[in-house]
Amino acid sequence: MINAICVRNNEVITETNPEKIAELLASGPRLLWVDIAMDIDGFSDEEMDLLSGSFKFHELSIEDCMIPQYHPKIEEFDGYLFAALHGVRPKALNLGDIDEMVFELDMFIGKEYIVTVHAGDIPFMETHFQRARLKPMVELRSMEYLLFNIFEKITQSYEFYTERINDMIDRVEEKLLERPSPEILAEIFSLKKGLISMRKVLDPQKTVYTYFARETNTHFTKRSIAYFREIYFQYDRISQTLLSFAQMTSSLMEIYVSTTTLKLNEIIKFLTIIATIFMPPVIIASYYGMNVDFPEAKYVGTAGLWYVAIATTVGAMFGLFLLVKRKKWL
Repeated sequence: MINAICVRNNEVITETNPEKIAELLASGPRLLWVDIAMDIDGFSDEEMDLLSGSFKFHELSIEDCMIPQYHPKIEEFDGYLFAALHGVRPKALNLGDIDEMVFELDMFIGKEYIVTVHAGDIPFMETHFQRARLKPMVELRSMEYLLFNIFEKITQSYEFYTERINDMIDRVEEKLLERPSPEILAEIFSLKKGLISMRKVLDPQKTVYTYFARETNTHFTKRSIAYFREIYFQYDRISQTLLSFAQMTSSLMEIYVSTTTLKLNEIIKFLTIIATIFMPPVIIASYYGMNVDFPEAKYVGTAGLWYVAIATTVGAMFGLFLLVKRKKWL
């Protein structure tokens, strides 16, 4: 599906017909924004004719739009720039599934136009397009300003992701301190997987933002480069936040191992103390269970051996219990 909005001679024109869009491009607009929501099967014939015929984009950059890739890139072609950026879908359920979580936005950036291409719907693109149609003199006052707003929306999509990760880390910490369990370990692994997947996409994207923010960039004015530099700083802050989350996840793993080890040590310690206290009855029962004449029988008699065995057992157990309490082992 194709949507286009054009500013020409203080006139705002919206168009969905590819042939009409080609005529607007040929008329030399002040600014033309074309947004293409690509189907699962790729570009339609009309969309392909518009990109390759009217705009004359290189076939390699068109191919990059058709094949999903999770490596951001920026390339210079004759008369335009091609950029591939990635953001996070706001309603991603599984943070560890990169296919579900990440969307790709490809952009062709010329002197008078911006062409955005994406697979399926991206909510903020539709919202921003409607805002541009209602307030064109504000949202479409320059190509750099439009580009800055798109970059900002992509960067803000990571803000929602970092908030979700932060909430999950807080929740796991509370559960971990209350009672560690295998379910908590599964949540920690899910967090770790999501952060690894996100950093695979996030870290290479710094190259793209660095290109737009550098002072030697000849495609934009120095005034507009300051806006792109602000985007770079926001992105760098998010990158550092995700890095700190990765470190916190590793710490949670260490806390889990330490907590379970401590709990296991307490269990072993308790069982060892119980076994030690009940060791005298086993030894005394083994002794008096032998079929021999006991020397002490001549003092207490055969019937009194039972009382001697009981008294010795209780005394030994009580003495060991007092020793354990005195040493504060229990």
